[in-house]
Parts: sequence; C-alpha cells; structure tokens
Amino acid sequence: MGRPDLMKPNPFPIKRAAERAGVGVADCTLIGDSLTDVQAAHAAGTTVVAYANKPHKDALFAEAEADTITDTMHAIAEALTTA
Repeated sequence: MGRPDLMKPNPFPIKRAAERAGVGVADCTLIGDSLTDVQAAHAAGTTVVAYANKPHKDALFAEAEADTITDTMHAIAEALTTA
C-alpha cells in the first residue's frame, strides 16, 4: 500500500532517490513541472529547475522561488548535455 503522506511536497522521494543513487541531496537537481516539485526540492535542500509547460506557471514558479525557470524542454536537454 502507498504512503500518500510521503508524496511531494514531502521531501522523502527526493532524499530517497539521492540515497539510492549514492549522492548527497545537495548535489542533485530536480526538474519538475509542478508547484509540489518546487516545494519538495526546497524542503529536501536540492536545486530545482521548474519547467513551465503552461503559461501561468512562470509566475507560480517565480513566487515559489525556483532556482531556474524554463518553458522549453530543449533548454533542459541542452543544459544536461553540456554539463
């Protein structure tokens, strides 16, 4: 049975993923398209790139203080391949 209390915005899934990957959560970056993604990343202590796949999300993510906001998957792919 699932644990809804551990779903985002709870930082548990991010911390668990970092643990399983064997890296510190501070060394991770979450790419997400929802407010709960941004909230969970902040709670976990990781960087968050917010993907504004709908026009109204830019302001929502800015208010939530996402580290970076983009509206194109191309920009995300480019950043990942040049890192």
